Amino acid sequence: MKRILFVSQYLNRAGTEAFMMNVFRGIDHSRFMCDFLLYSWNETDYSREVEAAGGRVWRIPSRRESPLGWYRELNSFFREHASEYAAIHYCGNGLTAIAPIVFAYIYKVPVRICHSHNSSSDGLHNKIFHILQRGIAKRLSTHHFACSSLAGKWFFGSSPAVIINNGIDVNQFAFNEQLRLQSRISLGIKDATVVIGHVGRFEAEKNHRFILNTFAEYLKIQSGACLMLVGVGSLFESIKAEVKQKGLDDKVMMLGERSDVPALMQAMDLFLMPSTFEGLPFVLIEAQCEGLPCLISDTINNDICLTSHIMSSSLNTSPREWAVQIAAMLKGFSRKDSSEVIASKGYSIGATIEYLEAVYDGKEGK
Repeated sequence: MKRILFVSQYLNRAGTEAFMMNVFRGIDHSRFMCDFLLYSWNETDYSREVEAAGGRVWRIPSRRESPLGWYRELNSFFREHASEYAAIHYCGNGLTAIAPIVFAYIYKVPVRICHSHNSSSDGLHNKIFHILQRGIAKRLSTHHFACSSLAGKWFFGSSPAVIINNGIDVNQFAFNEQLRLQSRISLGIKDATVVIGHVGRFEAEKNHRFILNTFAEYLKIQSGACLMLVGVGSLFESIKAEVKQKGLDDKVMMLGERSDVPALMQAMDLFLMPSTFEGLPFVLIEAQCEGLPCLISDTINNDICLTSHIMSSSLNTSPREWAVQIAAMLKGFSRKDSSEVIASKGYSIGATIEYLEAVYDGKEGK
């Protein structure tokens, strides 16, 4: 059996982590086993799932926690364990991208994958370091992957990158009217209530304040509406405080981290994502699969537009204009399952895993 090492900052319920876990669950465990090297001490539902299925979860200090300790621990890890792995699959874009690839190269891991899941970074400091480190990462990796053409251009520049579709379990996210009814009942949502939904980390790039302002404007058009926010993050408490300040406590559901996202999406009527930047968001594939109309920012790569019920708008327009567009999109909309459409466009996890297995086996070139 060949062992594959995924390297990531965390193993929380988020888009990149969802990709790794979908691969972990779907890969042929008679031929491969995936381990995880994390820059975090936290145990999560995902890390427990990995260990229960026979995978190993290694942890070292984060670069932010201890820059020197992180570097030493990373070097020590690869010196001791590199020979156990047929491939390293690095999913990320931050300042830590270069180090695991460098050590994998030094300690001769045969397949070294750099996989870009984003299209930008916050702050001038991060952008400068990104430019400096990506050239080395490109040269020392054996495979260049990206979740979208924009993410590939951002990380690899003019160098070619293989677009790896963010495959999902389309059956899990197939729209079902009965499941929708059950989900809304369990959440205490009335039949006539319009549910605007968002799933994502409470971080600056997800633009929760804009979501909240747009929803406040939509309430002026449709008073019988509620906002469902799913996720956790550093801005959770500040957004919660703003909800209270605006007097929207009874209109906004802040559900935190959830393991039942497919059921929650069944209960929604529209998915809203005004991110300031993204790679190719997993959650938008899932939302489209569930037949949800989606309104997104035009900063998100057009590669994500897989169905006819997704539209984009500029962040330069006002929340009021976004609210008007939401109303227009929902007028007369008839929701249907789109799982077959998503699968036909190559976003079923089965097709993704088939290609990755060939790469891990050393049968697919750069």
